[in-house]
Amino acid sequence: MVFQERVSTRADLHALETLPENAEKRFELINGAIYEVPYPSPTHNLIIGNIYSPLRAFVKANKLGYAFTDTVKYALPNGDDFAPDVSFISQERAPVPLPKAFSAAPDMAVEVASSSNRERELLDKAESLLECGTQFVWIVYPNTQVVDVCHLAKNGGMITYKLNVGDTLDGENVLPGFKLDVSEIFEIG
Repeated sequence: MVFQERVSTRADLHALETLPENAEKRFELINGAIYEVPYPSPTHNLIIGNIYSPLRAFVKANKLGYAFTDTVKYALPNGDDFAPDVSFISQERAPVPLPKAFSAAPDMAVEVASSSNRERELLDKAESLLECGTQFVWIVYPNTQVVDVCHLAKNGGMITYKLNVGDTLDGENVLPGFKLDVSEIFEIG
């Protein structure tokens, strides 16, 4: 027998977020399911900072747009609604004044794996972002010190390749000239 799970909507997400008992909680809507997102651990937060700080400095110095941490949500055209750990949206694509949440995908995004991530969650987020217009997504795995770089394939699937400590991430055509050594991401201390 097949059971159909109820598909949640943005309205369901908003109703849940506005309940008084959820004032200090964070939620995401991915593939029609709502998940509570725990606050990041100190190590997770440091890794986010190791990516965000040089990215923001580069973006600001070159007047390219806006870099954000996981406090900025994207309400994607496919119905998903979440905040990547780090994101960038170009000046040309960002509405002014800046909205409470973006209704388009960022130009690039970063997700950092944590012990609370469900199996396949990070890949689902990457696929969702890429399908909605994000040019590339970095998935960072602190336990193995690896970064997967994800792109949308011509057939609509996702292509990933792995970078290790000793390799360098590239801003590609989204952030031309931006480089970040993978080893710098995992420096804690």
